Amino acid sequence: MPFEEFVEKIDQKDGRDEEKLLADYSKIVSENLGIKFDYVVGSTRNISNGRNDFVKIVEIGDLTEEHLRGKMFKNTDDKAVAFVHAYSRKIIFIDVPDGKDVDLNILFANTDTPLVSQVLIKTGRESTLNLFEWFGSKAGSASLSAVMHEIKIGSYGKAEINLVHNEDANTQVLGFSKGSVADNGHLKINYVYNGGVNSRIKNEIRTEGYGAKSNVIEIVMGSGDQKFDLSTRITNVGKDTISDLESKAVLTDKTVCLLKGFAKIEDTASGSRSFVNERGILLDKRAYISSIPGMSIDNSNVKATHSSATAPVDEELLFYLMARGIDAKSAQKLLVSGFFSNSIAKIGSALVKSAIVSLMNEKINTKRFGDIPKIDISSIWFDPKAIAAQGMFEGHHKYRDG
Repeated sequence: MPFEEFVEKIDQKDGRDEEKLLADYSKIVSENLGIKFDYVVGSTRNISNGRNDFVKIVEIGDLTEEHLRGKMFKNTDDKAVAFVHAYSRKIIFIDVPDGKDVDLNILFANTDTPLVSQVLIKTGRESTLNLFEWFGSKAGSASLSAVMHEIKIGSYGKAEINLVHNEDANTQVLGFSKGSVADNGHLKINYVYNGGVNSRIKNEIRTEGYGAKSNVIEIVMGSGDQKFDLSTRITNVGKDTISDLESKAVLTDKTVCLLKGFAKIEDTASGSRSFVNERGILLDKRAYISSIPGMSIDNSNVKATHSSATAPVDEELLFYLMARGIDAKSAQKLLVSGFFSNSIAKIGSALVKSAIVSLMNEKINTKRFGDIPKIDISSIWFDPKAIAAQGMFEGHHKYRDG
């Protein structure tokens, strides 16, 4: 990804009224998805809709040592990380105090001017956070969306964080996340990658406290010449911790997707469980998935496994559905919906579930991305309660009964 070409554009205005662009874009997303955003974050402008109890946006020039204390990302981690540190315009702080329950919706949108930001999330003891972030674009030329997340879940705290990427074909995407979970805390983080011409993603979630849990879901929907490079690491550190990573991709046209999930169980994580599960469906012979799950275990008193499978769409199933009067696109929607259903059912937010299915239907219908589809859940056919109740090891060969 050529960072140099974006450096010159970061301090340039694209000649349009960004505040109006953001307001218009936010209105379309809000109307089509049926949601009100508490904050709209743009390349150079922000819009607040009156919800500022738990969020503070600090311009990079106003940062203090207190703001940066305890940050997990270091410049030495990666060239792209160093780029985000160097060229971030702002940092968004989300701080949920002990015992508070908070719901937040934030929209990020880059214009021709690249969006480079950092998001720091902290939840206190016994607090709950439900966060939805929508990433979109209003770019008429080559641009960049680069956002770095650092997440700290306090003892007995709970958080579900949903990040949906639907940038346009002019936008390159950089996404980085690091998270840690304290004693008996629980982090559910769901990534949806539908937009952007090239996406480079690197995530790391650590269950550090006793009994901590993390559940990571990645959903990729590719078309055209999109390329996705996802590298995600889950780490069990504390005793009796649970970590699982579930990655699923459906690709058509000449899309390329790299899935590199890795699980690490440290020697301190006795009694822990960990699972990496990667699956892919190819709707076109030209599409390509490379699925490379990995695992490293330093404690023998654990339960862990990893698996991977990729295949073309089942032509017999398509024929079966079409023989009963269902057209080809509707049949594909049903098969893809069924493929994603286990993952979608585990997401708590009804809004995110609806958005995923709507994006999926739009991509099968038009093969475009970056547009904001109206809610369309016509292809949903799963039983959420039954699927959500399944265990992470259920059906895996290594742990089958008998």
